[in-house]
Amino acid sequence: MKIIFLILFLMVTINVGSCKTSENSLGNEHIVDKYMHIFKSLSNNEVKSITENVTLRHFDEEHHGNQIEYNSLDGKTYLWYPNNKLLVIGHFKIKENKIICFNYNGKVKNQLTGEIGGVWNCQEIVPYYNRIRERKKSNVFKFNDDKKVPYILNRYPEESIDSLVEKLEK
Repeated sequence: MKIIFLILFLMVTINVGSCKTSENSLGNEHIVDKYMHIFKSLSNNEVKSITENVTLRHFDEEHHGNQIEYNSLDGKTYLWYPNNKLLVIGHFKIKENKIICFNYNGKVKNQLTGEIGGVWNCQEIVPYYNRIRERKKSNVFKFNDDKKVPYILNRYPEESIDSLVEKLEK
């Protein structure tokens, strides 16, 4: 099974890379959709725990570092990314509890993957779910469409949601 996932990852990476131009991209949704049948799914409750009015904390030790994400009930997502002066705002959708897709507004680009905003980029939901370090019900940082970040988020060291809130209160 690991070989199948490795092959799929390589196919998605090659295909997405070949579809890009400096101005636009098709995103990877059409490719990921083709292989949806091989992905594991989350339960409805697990999906709700990451998509319905919840603040999530991610931490990637190798690349991104701290990231805070808020997913609202209406399908909007707000990403507080390290060193950014503004929130990255977009939409998310779940497909068959197997895939989560994001479409970020504006001229945004993930420096690691090369994914750009304005198109749907999708990923298997189980690994996404498993990488979440912490979740809190509600919009903890009161993210909204004004794109304001509470302060510049540091990439490292890893911080908890509570420790980030404490910085607000000082």
